[in-house]
Amino acid sequence: MENYIKKKQIKCIVSGGKTGGHLIPGIAVYEELKKNGIEVKYILNATDVKFPVVDRIAVEDRIFVNISSISRKITFKTFIDIIKLLKTFFSVFGKIKIFNPDFVIITGGYISNPVALSAILLFKPLYILEQNSIAGITNRFYSIFARKIFTSFEATKKIPSKKSEFTGNPILFTHSVERSEAKKFFGIEGDFVLGITTGSQGARVVNDVVYEIVEEIPKEISVIWSIGAVEFERFKREGYLSKLENLLNVKFYPFIERMDLFYSIVDMLISRAGATTIAEIMNFKIPTIFIPIKNSPDNHQFLNANTLVQKGLAFLIEEDKFSKETLIEKINLMKNRIVEFKSNFSKIKPLSGKRPQQIIVEKILSLER
Repeated sequence: MENYIKKKQIKCIVSGGKTGGHLIPGIAVYEELKKNGIEVKYILNATDVKFPVVDRIAVEDRIFVNISSISRKITFKTFIDIIKLLKTFFSVFGKIKIFNPDFVIITGGYISNPVALSAILLFKPLYILEQNSIAGITNRFYSIFARKIFTSFEATKKIPSKKSEFTGNPILFTHSVERSEAKKFFGIEGDFVLGITTGSQGARVVNDVVYEIVEEIPKEISVIWSIGAVEFERFKREGYLSKLENLLNVKFYPFIERMDLFYSIVDMLISRAGATTIAEIMNFKIPTIFIPIKNSPDNHQFLNANTLVQKGLAFLIEEDKFSKETLIEKINLMKNRIVEFKSNFSKIKPLSGKRPQQIIVEKILSLER
């Protein structure tokens, strides 16, 4: 008679959404868990289906939930929102109870609230991925109950240091592509490429200034500009695209799905300072001009960007000082010092030979097995 003990199937819930900054780390960890034979369900906002990256989650592993924020201004609608939120919580609680995971991982966003609270009430180990240099309010609160918090920055603020571990931020695109392949994909002929990206939806304040200066960018610099889906429609309505079509050194898109090709070809970048973008920049070693979102919670985009500025890897222009003149000045200055900026990246010691999602999953499984 065969004598063996069948290993228990480990199960996990991952949750986080609303923005690419919450989705991408969650999906990267989801994929790593699947590689390790873990049964995973991903709970996300119903509206997150608009992000192409969600296609990387197997259909049978997706659990969509309708959830929205509560306005800070007290009105009759506030009470309706509270009722909806309670309904969402009980729905999430029921789904998690039935699935009965061994542990739960959250990455942030509104959807993380009912998921984390359910995990606590069901006595499930809770793990948090904090992407920013200062923890958001959701992760701050739940860090009290978390078994471990994995951080993207060495000195992440407002979380218990005894529970935190610096791993870096999980990203989906980690491997460079041959420059010749990337050039062919984008139809680029020049040797120096400036990339511009401000998120999947775009950023009006950045795009408007770039539009003003795009003709002044030297022709020997090729430009790849990801305008953003919403902003691209505005450019179309306002007739801006016809001007761009006449610029032979400029390639423009509503968004770019093959970000591995994009990051493999750009020599210099203009960008917001979200945590996922920071992680991608560090991975591909791209000198960057940051324009942080002015009103980001706890000014976290400024703090994120400043971490790289202090290491000589980037420039930072605050929105209040962002103009045609300041952007042209920084572009010229960075191009002239590009060798210096790139050499500064070579001085940064890698955390390990493993990707952040590998480190995170290995750590969790070592604690749970």
